[in-house]
Amino acid sequence: MIPSTDDPRRDLILQAAYKRFVNYGFKRTSMEDIAVAAGMSRPGLYQHYRNKADIFRAFVAAMKAVMVEEVNEALFTDRPFTERLFDAFDRGILQVHREISATPHGDELLGLNKEIAGDMFDAWLLDIEAALHEGLLEAMRRGEFKLADESMDCGALARLIVNTIEGIKTRAQSLEQIEAEFRDLANLIVMAGSR
Repeated sequence: MIPSTDDPRRDLILQAAYKRFVNYGFKRTSMEDIAVAAGMSRPGLYQHYRNKADIFRAFVAAMKAVMVEEVNEALFTDRPFTERLFDAFDRGILQVHREISATPHGDELLGLNKEIAGDMFDAWLLDIEAALHEGLLEAMRRGEFKLADESMDCGALARLIVNTIEGIKTRAQSLEQIEAEFRDLANLIVMAGSR
């Protein structure tokens, strides 16, 4: 998944950088490597980005926008709520992890996400939380879900879901385990809300 921006030249740079990063690693990729892969001069590349970290952050920003859109799309279909909820987890979190983890330097890139783009990662979590909040409200409007505890609201539940997702990602041993636990989480949320 290589997201696009509003600038075709930047898209070309992001595509070239992504291919270099996944095949050679972030640390082993130079600005010269990215410029050559993008078919431009190094000074031309510097007109768009100051350094590799800026390129990485631009990629994360574009990816974040796509993933939040995917979550929103998943939550507002006509499928049963459990399926919509898991699909949101899958499309908004697992899909990109699967894709990047399958590359030769995926672990390095996933580790850099918090190091280089930690603020963007935090903003992404807030966007996912907001999308889940809206998805929960929609499920309540449809009569598919209700809050078991009157003292909790959908915003608090969305925050709890995001925190749980982050905990699962931290503790799980594999993507398969994360996927299974995300599925269990979706089932648990719907079961608790259908009483």
